Amino acid sequence: MNGRVHLPAHSSQHTHSYYAASANRQLAYPALEGELRADVCIVGGGFSGLNTAIELAQKGLSVVLLEAHKIGWGASGRNGGQLIRGVGHGVEQFESVIGAQGVRELKLMGLEAVEIVRQRIEQFNIDCDLTWGYCDLANKPSHLADFAEDMAELKQLGYRHEMRLLQPEQMHEVVGSNRYVGGMIDMGSGHLHPLNLALGEAAAAQSLGVQLFESSAVTRIDYGSEVKVHTAQGVVRAAILVLGCNAYLNGLNNNLGGKVLPAGSYVIATEPLSEAEAKAIIPQNMALCDQRVALDYYRLSADRR
Repeated sequence: MNGRVHLPAHSSQHTHSYYAASANRQLAYPALEGELRADVCIVGGGFSGLNTAIELAQKGLSVVLLEAHKIGWGASGRNGGQLIRGVGHGVEQFESVIGAQGVRELKLMGLEAVEIVRQRIEQFNIDCDLTWGYCDLANKPSHLADFAEDMAELKQLGYRHEMRLLQPEQMHEVVGSNRYVGGMIDMGSGHLHPLNLALGEAAAAQSLGVQLFESSAVTRIDYGSEVKVHTAQGVVRAAILVLGCNAYLNGLNNNLGGKVLPAGSYVIATEPLSEAEAKAIIPQNMALCDQRVALDYYRLSADRR
């Protein structure tokens, strides 16, 4: 079974953005040339690929990671920068498939995910402007009732971080706006510079022996007793393949590609604000997010944008 794909020309630079302009390290990895063998070949140099590489290398496996563009080139390096507990809403809908315990485990994974990021930043001393503090913003009274249920469930799951419900008259503690009718503070979530996190994780992976390659788009995958992962100038043979491409599968695996739906999220950075302006808008420097379907989410950068 072969997977073949025609790829557009790839970029050797990060997409122009505030994050790329404020990156605190410049990493350059070679393009793959020739043939390599490894226990695991990972395709994709975003958070999924990088953290899989770190985890496996720490367990003693040899890992090769291939990135078509630059490390953190995709959404991992240009997102809203909010580090929030959870894996999404409505996981109860999967109970008929995975059972009540399975649903509970999914919810616990959503808490563990933030702890893994916290631990990696501490272990590898990654400078990425990590700031704790997040507030869900209620657009209508029913949202505040939902927050109370969320808080009770989080406590039942053993969530160890401070949480607090805010009434309408308390909202100016966290946001300089009159449009919200309540909120829920969560001090176990927060915000950071996502590209600097990705670059720090890449450096951590390399320190553990992971071989990283950029400008190495995968053109074909041959499956068999081992996988053969082809790029324009090289091949990786491995016992295990990890596809961490998200939106950029580009036809490499039709089973996965058929389950990816496009969604747009748009981020803009202001000019730097004065200390007084920043404090008036987000007094406690928290990450903020409302509850609409087409939601607004915002925060301050380290230089008060």
